[in-house]
Amino acid sequence: MTMAVGFVCSDGVVIGADRQITGAGYTFPECKLDSAKWKNGYGIFAYSGEHDAYRNFLDHIYREFSPLIEISREDVAIALKRCITALQLTKKEEFLVLFGFMIEGGYQHLLLATKHRVMFVPECEVIGYADSPLARYLLGRFRDVPHMVTVQQARIYAVDFISQAKKYDGQYVGDGIDVYSVDRSGDRGEECVRILDAGQTPDWEENIRLAHYWTDVFFSEMTNNKGQMINLELFKERMQGFRTWIGGSPIPWSKPSNPEK
Repeated sequence: MTMAVGFVCSDGVVIGADRQITGAGYTFPECKLDSAKWKNGYGIFAYSGEHDAYRNFLDHIYREFSPLIEISREDVAIALKRCITALQLTKKEEFLVLFGFMIEGGYQHLLLATKHRVMFVPECEVIGYADSPLARYLLGRFRDVPHMVTVQQARIYAVDFISQAKKYDGQYVGDGIDVYSVDRSGDRGEECVRILDAGQTPDWEENIRLAHYWTDVFFSEMTNNKGQMINLELFKERMQGFRTWIGGSPIPWSKPSNPEK
């Protein structure tokens, strides 16, 4: 089973997925994300379903989304629907796609495609693992955030979501994590695809784990009305360390056996 998660951000769109491909009695690692370029836009996508159906789906994607064709926002959804319909899925076959895209001069969008319909997603969505209690919990916490996140924040959320699923349901979600994003960070401010691959994400997983740890330390100390409050300067130092790491510098923190007071 796949876990893929997509986010609509203030400055782009992000999709992340695990790498575990599961068959009849076997598993193997493979990236479940890809990208497409058409004349006036870029798209990124992930799937949940049979591997053979996905290979077929890719053929249709590359025909529909050609670098020579200009495609409007509404026509992206229509073209994606044609790609799904062309698979001729049976009633028992499930095939889901998250498709994020940006069009020149337009906004960023995220589509959820099933064999029955294609719909725009306003904030975030999970496929493959979406009906699990853990996925619902993670989505609920994310949707409680009172502002639209940036692409950089969503990349962190994507790694965190999938890392949690790997930890608690490793038989279904596993191997590496890939994260693709589309934003306007090209050399001239144009749309482009950015890739955070499975070779880079283990470091992200560890530093996100440490961020959660220090947040939990702070919550534990804050709720202990009989003990001494944690040194807030220490907490601020750890959080600043995480923000420094996000900016590309080595993270200057670690998990101590006994947090300093």
